[in-house]
Amino acid sequence: MDKYLTVNKFSKLTGVTVRTLQYYDELGLLNPHHKSDAGYRFYSKSEMLSLQKINILKHIGFNLNQIKTILKNNNFDWRSSLNLQAKILQVSIDKMQDSIMLINHSMTKHMADHDEPAWEVMAKILEVLQMKQDSAYQDWVKRNFTDSDLRFFGEMASSQNNDENSKLWKKIFADAKSLMHLPPSDPEVQKLARTVMDSANSQYQGNEGLKGKMWDLMKSGDIPEGFIPGYEKEIVLFLNKAIGIMYNMEH
Repeated sequence: MDKYLTVNKFSKLTGVTVRTLQYYDELGLLNPHHKSDAGYRFYSKSEMLSLQKINILKHIGFNLNQIKTILKNNNFDWRSSLNLQAKILQVSIDKMQDSIMLINHSMTKHMADHDEPAWEVMAKILEVLQMKQDSAYQDWVKRNFTDSDLRFFGEMASSQNNDENSKLWKKIFADAKSLMHLPPSDPEVQKLARTVMDSANSQYQGNEGLKGKMWDLMKSGDIPEGFIPGYEKEIVLFLNKAIGIMYNMEH
């Protein structure tokens, strides 16, 4: 490579258009090594390396103003910035994967050849998917649920009355709390245990795996605050003892 290249030769060598190089110069992002008295731009190996950095940073999602700041700052915290950008890209990937899943689910389950998508069902599924992006629930959802689980939650939300379900479980937890002075074998507690099982079976519509997963999370206390109205770990553990007694009596 010649020590200095004209803008045209530099453009051909790097694959970046002359107009883009001119724009980078105007922006102060990538200035040529020097300009001739006639105003012609000349580039060196140093600008080649800078352009490589620009192309890489653009590819991983930084905008030109961010790149300009990065390259001008000799004390720039590369590790923190790249870690942050990786997280931003992962969120974008997750959203695209969710979109693909939503499209495929609609086409395979709710759409004939010339029908419109089932918008209400898709909207409910989207609400559940968007919960994954909420900072309060993101880690919890990713840690505990599959895409199949989330689709089921979405369909469940579209086919059931969520307000009624919330009121039902709030009442169950309140009733259980008022009975915790009694032994789990008490007939009144046993009656409530049956209500719990019947309600869960109705709500989860035969999805035993997801029903069991949610109950285990509730027993462990791994439930985001406010996610289930009226929920308290101690109440669930009390009900779990009552349900165990009920099963032993029935079998």
